[in-house]
Amino acid sequence: MVDNQDAQYLMDFVAHPYADWKVRYPDRRAFGYLCTYAPLEVLHAAGFAPVRLMQLSGPVALANAHLPSFACALARAVTERMLGAQLDFLDGVLFPHTCDTMQCVADIWRMAEPRFKVVTFSLPTVLSSPSARAYYVAELRYLAAVLESEFDSAVTDDALCASIAVYNEQRRLLSALYEHRRRFTAERLWSLTVAGMLMPVEEHIALLESLLCDTEGEPNARGKGPAVILVGAVLDDPIILQLINELGGRVAGDDLCTGSRYFDALVDETGEPFEALVDRYLRRATCPAKHSTADLRAERVVGLLSATEAQGVVFVLPKFCDPHAFDYVMLCKALDDANVPHLLIETEVTVPGGQLRTRIQAFIEMLDDVV
Repeated sequence: MVDNQDAQYLMDFVAHPYADWKVRYPDRRAFGYLCTYAPLEVLHAAGFAPVRLMQLSGPVALANAHLPSFACALARAVTERMLGAQLDFLDGVLFPHTCDTMQCVADIWRMAEPRFKVVTFSLPTVLSSPSARAYYVAELRYLAAVLESEFDSAVTDDALCASIAVYNEQRRLLSALYEHRRRFTAERLWSLTVAGMLMPVEEHIALLESLLCDTEGEPNARGKGPAVILVGAVLDDPIILQLINELGGRVAGDDLCTGSRYFDALVDETGEPFEALVDRYLRRATCPAKHSTADLRAERVVGLLSATEAQGVVFVLPKFCDPHAFDYVMLCKALDDANVPHLLIETEVTVPGGQLRTRIQAFIEMLDDVV
């Protein structure tokens, strides 16, 4: 079981995961990545521990010489860490193509710090294209070849099958954890989920197994106020969760890259491993940076509202993020048509706590009146 001391340790680790990563895991080779579309199983099969690069908190100064102020906070924050030598523990960083900004950031890193190994991974944008699957499989195989040639880390079929089984187990455990979410505060559930992106997957699995052994003995920490779901890209700071809880609301579900989208859908462990990986990525919950002719984003969000019996939606939108900004417009219309109240919170490098408190409090009070 994870006690209060362990929970605080976990929160501290998630708040500052990169500072002493190599001290915590001296025998592991770390490989950074951005975006949940990064093929973690391939990195793991090559002998690396994938580590997600997140915005988190901290000032940005060095990155201003390379990126404009209208670049998203994630791009500026991770560039700041790279320039400040905070990511030197990484053997390299994988940039999946998610948006134009991140594609430019990969080139900026190459020019600003040539010794830092940057690998780009081009995946299809239109997932329903007839050629998407074959293209995706070819890119995965090419990535495996790059890891072997540039890092002397071969990806065998046996190793990839073993890595698929490991990450499937993490996904199963995270799904089980979410089924018990009433036992945790939203902040603690967030830290338990995000920790799996920052530490070696084997350690995270052991943590979840220990925790789930005793979930029935833990008190109900969810509260009884109006329920909301969070929708958006990434949640790098738990302040929004803290305020919702403090102000009498509760988080009943999410559709976030640092939440349920991270572990949505399993990989078929019986098929050819590269093709099985691609099939999972093509059918998992779609991120707004990807497109499909059968886009079910609105149906997924409305369905999540129904399944969780939530009364409203809180959108977490990184400022200057075009894919999620376009997604917000479409989802707003669907929620308005369904008469579902919603609140937009734009996030930047720092979140204005006082203003944010006022807006969340007003939204929860409005939901309370509706209930």
